[in-house]
Amino acid sequence: MSDSVQVYRRLLGYTRPYWRTAALALLAMAAAAALEPLVPTLLQHLVDKGLIGKDPQAGWRLPLLLALTFAAKGLVDYVANVASQAVAQHAMSDLRQEVFRHQTGLPLAEHQSRSHGRMLSSILNDIPLLSQALSSAWIIVIRDTLIIIGLTVKLFLLAWHLTLLILLVAPVVAILIRVASRKLRVSNEAMRTLAGQLAGQLEAGLSGVKELKIFGARDYESGRFNQLSEDLRRASMRAVRVQSANVPLVQVLAALAVSGVIFVVMTLSARNLLTPGEFFGFVTAMSLLFEPIRRLTNINGTIQSGLASARGLFDLLDQPLEPEGQGTPLPAATPLQPIVFDHVTFSYPGQERPALQDFCLTLPPGQTVALVGSSGSGKTTVAQLLARFYSPQQGAIHYGPHDIAGLELRSWREQLAWVGQQVVLFDDSVAANMAYGRPDLPREQIVEAARAAHAWEFIERLPQQLDAPCGHNGLNLSGGQRQRIAIARAFLKDAPVLILDEATSALDNESERQVQEALNTLARHRTTLVIAHRLSTIESADWIVAMDQGRVVEQGRHAELLARGGLYARLHQSQAQGGDSQD
Repeated sequence: MSDSVQVYRRLLGYTRPYWRTAALALLAMAAAAALEPLVPTLLQHLVDKGLIGKDPQAGWRLPLLLALTFAAKGLVDYVANVASQAVAQHAMSDLRQEVFRHQTGLPLAEHQSRSHGRMLSSILNDIPLLSQALSSAWIIVIRDTLIIIGLTVKLFLLAWHLTLLILLVAPVVAILIRVASRKLRVSNEAMRTLAGQLAGQLEAGLSGVKELKIFGARDYESGRFNQLSEDLRRASMRAVRVQSANVPLVQVLAALAVSGVIFVVMTLSARNLLTPGEFFGFVTAMSLLFEPIRRLTNINGTIQSGLASARGLFDLLDQPLEPEGQGTPLPAATPLQPIVFDHVTFSYPGQERPALQDFCLTLPPGQTVALVGSSGSGKTTVAQLLARFYSPQQGAIHYGPHDIAGLELRSWREQLAWVGQQVVLFDDSVAANMAYGRPDLPREQIVEAARAAHAWEFIERLPQQLDAPCGHNGLNLSGGQRQRIAIARAFLKDAPVLILDEATSALDNESERQVQEALNTLARHRTTLVIAHRLSTIESADWIVAMDQGRVVEQGRHAELLARGGLYARLHQSQAQGGDSQD
């Protein structure tokens, strides 16, 4: 219970900037609660004074007051609902933005340890559940609690000894709600996990629809999805059964107490110990208790579902971000420096064999260094460490006199541009994808970069040219066109260090020729690290490094390495004969 209170308290912290609106909602709810006991009071006087006492003033005054009471209740309920929803929607918007920003700032290892579906579900599923817990549940808990208190006070004033009889069921009701809360908490945690898995399965199935069709895996994927869907249905039904049993049990207990009270009240009325109006008012007040008790019991499921979502979101938000604001910033006009891998050893989380072991390499400033090797030799790991997606467990990477681990992260990454095999394009225009992250770049500069990347020749043929939509992940473009937009993006960044991660491996010969020409232009006057798939693309590199099992096996120029007859020569011969032993 204390954990739930702490989670809900943290959740309520997001409403703090909107305390004025929240205060208005609370005042409206308090007013609604204060008006509720007026109904049985007015009915009591209406019976005693109007019907029995034949008071002519009461005959028109009390019905008018009753109508005004209901009109006022409607008004304050409207204000309470609108103000509460405004606070909840503001808070959820803030939380949604914080979660997305936090997700994008997490280390790459954290992204890889969490399923993509769970990340998506945090925003698509958890936030709406939290919104209900902060809006509807908040209104019901506060307003109905105040209403119950007001009606109970009214009952005490009419007949305190009878009211005590009603309150005897309160401990039993509290026990039932506590047991139901515990069961609902378990069910909602399971539902949250399954919803994340289902979102991941859906995203994977839709993004891989071509592979699904080609390999005839529709039935297989449907079976996996159906199993998760069925598991989610069963978990949902467990929560439904608990919630559905909880509400009628509470109502039955309340009805038993009320039935006993009505019997006693009728006995007292028969002995003239209660006036007809007091009797009517007492029964009316008891009847009005039923609905807020039912709502409070019923809202428990919504609260527990929201708390389960909040725990998951807060667990995500408590994960440490990449240390962007720490370290020494590089001066803006820093000249090109040598990059030195100094006895670097690195293992991926959960992997026993190091991806790099005592790895040493120097990238001279302004030169192109190519890495070759079989799959799993550690080529991509070198690039990932250079970009500081991961940190080495041993050794260091130096940029001139600086250990890059001590540099401010944003400042260091401003020195880097990356063109990979899997180009990520966003569902935006061609221009926006090239000028990614810098929407204010002049059109002339974007066109110049497109020409340098050999992309303008196909862009100018598009119906909307630079404003043409790329589609989701560049769906409207060919592989070569996507690659050239990525190169134009790197041209616009104009970073001194360039990483080319198998940037031409998935292209046909004509596309590869065009992309390679653009890459050669891009690499001029930059320190370039090339991870090569097709060895023909790196024959002109200043330095070639052959890797195996995370170590440097040999290095030199193309002709030198061929003459040695070592690993590089064997890889080159294998590709020349039509084989492919690389990534």
